[in-house]
Amino acid sequence: MIKEFWNKLDAKQRKLVGGALIFVALAMVLELAVFPFWEAKKKLAHAIHSNQNKLVEMNELVTEFKVLETKTAAMRRSAATRGADFTLFSYLEKKAAQANVRGRIKQMNSSKGMRFASFEESLIDMRLDKVTIKQLTDFLYYAESPADLIRIKKITIIKMKESPEYLSAQLQIAYFQPLDQGLDQSKER
Repeated sequence: MIKEFWNKLDAKQRKLVGGALIFVALAMVLELAVFPFWEAKKKLAHAIHSNQNKLVEMNELVTEFKVLETKTAAMRRSAATRGADFTLFSYLEKKAAQANVRGRIKQMNSSKGMRFASFEESLIDMRLDKVTIKQLTDFLYYAESPADLIRIKKITIIKMKESPEYLSAQLQIAYFQPLDQGLDQSKER
């Protein structure tokens, strides 16, 4: 049937049909082989670029993890040097005595802070009344101890209306303890 069709065509028509067949064959080769190859090549290049970015991010995370692991180990060592009988209440009372503000403590309440993978933050809310600027700065200096993982997290200072030379200070003091230590500050007082 195709042979009969071909034989009926004159030379000009044969050239047109031949050209059309070549065009269709070329279009099919492009559509079925070349374009998918280019598309796959683009996808592969994009995937390689994306995976390289992920690898860089992973390496940054590994570096950050190692730094955090080192800091965690240092925190554990610091916590271990405090001793098993360490309580933040007694620590703060000692520091208040050093700064001559022990009699100025109006309240000390404990609460739980944030919990991390291997550490728990404990908080003490403390109010000091009728303290001078020097007494307050001395207490802050004595109380905050990076070596013992103790820091002043928040402070609010108000000038007392009845005695302008004195201050009232509301402090939130935080410290970290390893979770395996299991100290409960709420039972200390």
